[in-house]
Amino acid sequence: MFEFLNSTNTFIFYFLIFIRVSGIIFTAPFFGSTIIDSRLKIFLSLIMSILIFYLVPKINFDNITTLLLILVILKELLIGIMIGILGRFLFVGVQFGGQIIGFQMGFGVVNILDPQTNSQISIIAQFQNIVMILIFLSIGGHRLIIEAIVQCFKIVPLGTFVIPEHSYMFLVKTFSEIFVIALKIVAPVFVTLIITHVIMGIIARLVPQINILIVGFPIQIAAGLIVIIFSMTYFYSVFEIITHDFFKNVLTIFKILGV
Repeated sequence: MFEFLNSTNTFIFYFLIFIRVSGIIFTAPFFGSTIIDSRLKIFLSLIMSILIFYLVPKINFDNITTLLLILVILKELLIGIMIGILGRFLFVGVQFGGQIIGFQMGFGVVNILDPQTNSQISIIAQFQNIVMILIFLSIGGHRLIIEAIVQCFKIVPLGTFVIPEHSYMFLVKTFSEIFVIALKIVAPVFVTLIITHVIMGIIARLVPQINILIVGFPIQIAAGLIVIIFSMTYFYSVFEIITHDFFKNVLTIFKILGV
């Protein structure tokens, strides 16, 4: 089973698989969280590389030079990081939507530390992030990542990394979907808060005796929280559709890079 420990060629072949897998594991959503210890990520990368080792067509590295080997290692690392970051963009879109909601509700200055990215995000964005992770696991997102790791070796063989000219627009389109995801996620709350602001503005003009700044602040928070609670079903269905569509785009990117 561990034949790559006895041959330099097979060990290099296994090491390149490990480099790409570890690049994905360390940057992919859920697996790449800073909450998970780095030693556990390395161990998981080692185990997955052993399982994938027998599925990948063998390549001969007997006559490879040191410089060329370094370039191949860097190339495999970049492929792994790119694949993991593509998956994380899905979460960035939802967090960006949560930032918009938090700002509209008045939580623009109330930030907390996100343990996954070690960055400051709003309370609503963190809540959306936690719900998103639970939904991601419930719909089998972690299995989709593992499947993507296997598929990337089948479609993009080791040592292959080609970006045709027609692929740039597809990559830009995929990256721009972050903002589309954000708009889809925040749509119910965003529209509700806009209507709330309009109503409070009308009340402030009709009844100037009311201090709308004091009264309106808790109203917009309450309205936002109520809509967030009642839109959880919508959030689940939209995020499930977006997740599957996003992984289809990732598969298309694999096919482009494997040309």
